[in-house]
Amino acid sequence: MTISYNQDLSKTSTTFENFVKLQLRWRGSIWKSVMKELFIFSIAFGCITVIYRTEHVLDKENRVFWDNFAELFDQKLNYIPLTFMLGFFVTIIVNRWNDIFLNIGWVDNTALLIATYIRGSDEKSRILRRTVLRYMVLTQAIIFRDISMQVKRRFMHLETMVAAGGH
Repeated sequence: MTISYNQDLSKTSTTFENFVKLQLRWRGSIWKSVMKELFIFSIAFGCITVIYRTEHVLDKENRVFWDNFAELFDQKLNYIPLTFMLGFFVTIIVNRWNDIFLNIGWVDNTALLIATYIRGSDEKSRILRRTVLRYMVLTQAIIFRDISMQVKRRFMHLETMVAAGGH
C-alpha cells in the first residue's frame, strides 16, 4: 500500500526532530518493525559494557577470558563471507518483489490481444470487445480489493463496483 507523505514534508521544517517524528509515524517503517529489538539490544549492550568496564565487577583474569572469547568469534566471522550473503539476500528480496509485480495480471496486454483478435467495426464486435474487457477490469478490481486498502475503501461491496461502472 503506497502512502504519500509529501504534504507532511512540505509543512514541516527539515530538522532532525521532525525527521525522527516522520520516521516513527510511517506505517511501513523499518524502525517500527525493529524498535523493540533495537531497544532490548541497546539495553543489553549497555549493561554488558558497564559490567566489562567496571573495575570492581571483573578482575583482570576474567577480562582476559572475555577478550579471548570475543577474539574467537571475530576469527570465526572471517569464514563467513558476509557481503556475499547480504548481496544474495537482497537479490532474493528484489526477485521476489519483481515476481509479485509481474504476476499481478495487468489488463493492458490482454486488451490489445482482444482488440486484435476480435475484429470488426460492427456493433456486435464492439459490444463483445467491450464486455470482455469490462469483465477483465472487474476481475482486476476484485483482486486489487484484496491487496490494497485504498481500493477496499473505494469498493467495499460489489454494489459500489456496479455503481461505479455506470450501468
